Amino acid sequence: MPPRRKTKVFPIILAAGRAPRLGFPKSLARFGSKSALEIAIENCGGLETPIVVLGSHAARIRAVIPRGVRVVVSRRRKSSQLESLLVGLRLVPPTLAFLVYPVDLPLLTPAVIRRIVVAFSKRGKRHLIVVPRFAGRAGHPVVFSAELRRELKMAETAREMVYRDRKRVKFVQVGTPAIWQDFNTPGSYRRCRREYLRRAE
Repeated sequence: MPPRRKTKVFPIILAAGRAPRLGFPKSLARFGSKSALEIAIENCGGLETPIVVLGSHAARIRAVIPRGVRVVVSRRRKSSQLESLLVGLRLVPPTLAFLVYPVDLPLLTPAVIRRIVVAFSKRGKRHLIVVPRFAGRAGHPVVFSAELRRELKMAETAREMVYRDRKRVKFVQVGTPAIWQDFNTPGSYRRCRREYLRRAE
């Protein structure tokens, strides 16, 4: 079931980081016929137009981004996740929610994204953040209410801000560890790729 249309959520795909141990940009990591960035963009189908935040290798990555996707470039040489998020947030209307999606989670599926967004649409009034969880461990993507924009700008890290007050966080249980199966090294990339290809068989 698609998310309720009255709940507009803008996906911000974080793809600005460097990956020195991989030897190539995470966004362009191949999983079968698709790149990590293509998977992320497709997973956000049904939401508002995705916003992709680039940084390192921006020109190389921009060349393969499909039409219709909004792109913004972080000019800082070493952008933190929070800095990249704030750059992408400039393109989100000030009254609307946003979903923070690191590009290095290739095992996520549209169904997982829908579950997180639906949970946000059904949250209680005190819940301003929705975080997915599997086997007792939290992961990504995370949805933030528009009310938190100013607070994010003052935060040291996104994680610190999320857990500053757990009463406003709604945890939603998902049925997959894909929410924290990322890749940063050749070994973790190979593991993710094997799992992706096995699942696609």
